Parts: sequence; structure tokens; C-alpha cells
Amino acid sequence: MRAPPAYRRSRATAIGATAFLMLALPFLVLGVFFLGQNARMDLRCEPQGPCVLSRSSWLGQEEVGRYAPGDIQGVEVARSRSTRKGAAPIFRAQLQTTSGVQPLAYQWTQEEPEAQAFADTVRRYLAGPRTDALAVFQDDRKASLRVGGAFFGVGLGVLALSLWLLSRTLAHRKAERAAVS
Repeated sequence: MRAPPAYRRSRATAIGATAFLMLALPFLVLGVFFLGQNARMDLRCEPQGPCVLSRSSWLGQEEVGRYAPGDIQGVEVARSRSTRKGAAPIFRAQLQTTSGVQPLAYQWTQEEPEAQAFADTVRRYLAGPRTDALAVFQDDRKASLRVGGAFFGVGLGVLALSLWLLSRTLAHRKAERAAVS
């Protein structure tokens, strides 16, 4: 394979740098998207006070709702109703409030006892005198860290390659200008 003529090297590396930059952008965007999935659910209740349901990701946190003691009607374990033949049931604890049902977990689980134990913990607190604080969470961020980290890592690698090609483009242009002068 022949090398491009000396007067066209800067153009070839500029095209390569642009192509790799365009390739890096989707990886970086998808990496940030996956790292930004709010997959951790926290329920914190103050003694004799309101309960705050929030969700967080690796990049931030947001409050889902703030519920006075009278606004919480109960906790249930929801079971999926898949229409597919032979589909295994999946379960998730949900908080019933006057403003609607709020999930207490980002992902559904295949183990009913796991979801039931989480719901029972919240149920016991709500049924008691509420003299202590309650802080429970369900953290499902591991999958988003693996996938988002992989996408972001590949995006950074391709971006580094694009920047290296850009530096080669500038060196070639400088050499071409020196050859013309």
C-alpha cells in the first residue's frame, strides 16, 4: 500500500480525525445516558415526620416524593403479569400513597422473598409508633455502571485517537507549509 502524496497527508489525517470524533460521540452520549440511570431508590422516614422517596444514579440524585405519615396507605409486592407463554413471574415492592403507587426498586426481581422482605421492613415501620428513623434502599446501579463505564471508556479511547490524529494533521499542515515556502 502506498502512502498518500506529501501534499495530501494533512487532508487524509483530518478526515480520519473527523471520522473518529464522529464515532466517539455516540459512545460518550450512551455512556453518560447509562451512568445517569436513576437505579438506586432510597426511602428515608423521620421520627413522627415525613418520608422522602428519592432515586439516584452515579451522576446525580432527585427526589421522587415527600409523604406525610397520613399520605402513605401501605406497601405491597407487585407481581408482573406477562402475557408470554412460560414467562417467569417477577416481583417489586411498591409504596401506596394518596398520590399513586411508587416503586421502591428500579428493577424487578425474580425472587419473591427478597421483594417481600423489603416490603415487610417498611410495613413494620409504618405499623409501629414511628419513634425511630427509617432508612432503606434498593441499589440496582451495578449494571448501569458496567454498561455505562464500558461505553464511556470506549468513547474516551476513540476520542483520544481522534485527538492524536488531529495533532498529526497539524504537524502535516506545518510540514506542507514549510515545503511550499
